[in-house]
Amino acid sequence: IKVQYTGPTIVREGQPWNIECNDLKDDDLVRWTRNGQTLEPELSSGQLVVFSKTDAGSSKLSASQATESHEGDYKCTSDSAESFHLSLYFDIKIRVLMARDIPLVLECANRSAGDKVLWLKDKTPLSTAFAGNEDIIKIDNETGSLEILKDKEEAHGNYTCKAANSTIEYRVVPRPMAHLVESTNVMEGEKLHLVCSNLRYSPGVKIYWTFGDQNYTRSKDRVKITKDPERDIYGAVLTVDDIKMNDRGNIICRMSYNWSDPVLEHSSEAKTFLRVKDKLAALWPFLGICAEVVVLCAIILVYEKKRNKAELEESDTDQSPDTKPTPNKESDVRQRK
Repeated sequence: IKVQYTGPTIVREGQPWNIECNDLKDDDLVRWTRNGQTLEPELSSGQLVVFSKTDAGSSKLSASQATESHEGDYKCTSDSAESFHLSLYFDIKIRVLMARDIPLVLECANRSAGDKVLWLKDKTPLSTAFAGNEDIIKIDNETGSLEILKDKEEAHGNYTCKAANSTIEYRVVPRPMAHLVESTNVMEGEKLHLVCSNLRYSPGVKIYWTFGDQNYTRSKDRVKITKDPERDIYGAVLTVDDIKMNDRGNIICRMSYNWSDPVLEHSSEAKTFLRVKDKLAALWPFLGICAEVVVLCAIILVYEKKRNKAELEESDTDQSPDTKPTPNKESDVRQRK
């Protein structure tokens, strides 16, 4: 089934959005999915709404407020080869915390001189959030900025700065750690399935793959990019149909919170080497054994023929008449007389 999708590809968190599916036929079963998963729970709760026009051959999926869970690949029917990728843009500023970044300064922007500043961590006052760990943070009373002084897990989380007329949000996260197995073996013609796992909890991390000298952030042709439901990371699963011999080589998974981040250490990559086995590989040992048997039978046949020929010649020699002269008894008797 060939359908066409229209709608915004990037939506800011909290904004409304809609995706329209066109060129549907009368007998097409409309069932919207995201990353191959049903949307029934969200449709039942009213978070998402579907409006279909059977006479116009179209169906529209919409939401009044975009949330992080809305990001992914959408299809209006499971038989559709095409999909529509919706990306979300978040107002929250993500800052990576590493030893090299200490002190990490979170600024309270748009603050007027003399304005009181209130900092929260995960919607909790800092005095409560850092009880027993007060040495991790410090607030600059002049600028109202928050300084993170130590690279510790307790510092990770969502921060909010509230001033008189402004609010700004940050998310402090650790450096992502991408992981793939060292090598992957796939039989020619079969499907490749890889999961790029993150060894650290890194909410908001983004992933792109390099396969066959091409970069992929979304599905295209036989390359499918989907969400890892176990870790809730979109793009962490790479599936390639009908693996070919020339697909052999390195496959790279790259993780980052922001691809425009100039600090390379804030990103991570993992690599696996794909080995493609010939689909007849299992047949070669059998053919080799068959060849050995044929050669052995040929040798035995030649040997038996030569041996039988030698036995026949020997038998003919044994059956020939005696050529020695026999004595004449009658002449001997006459001579005696």
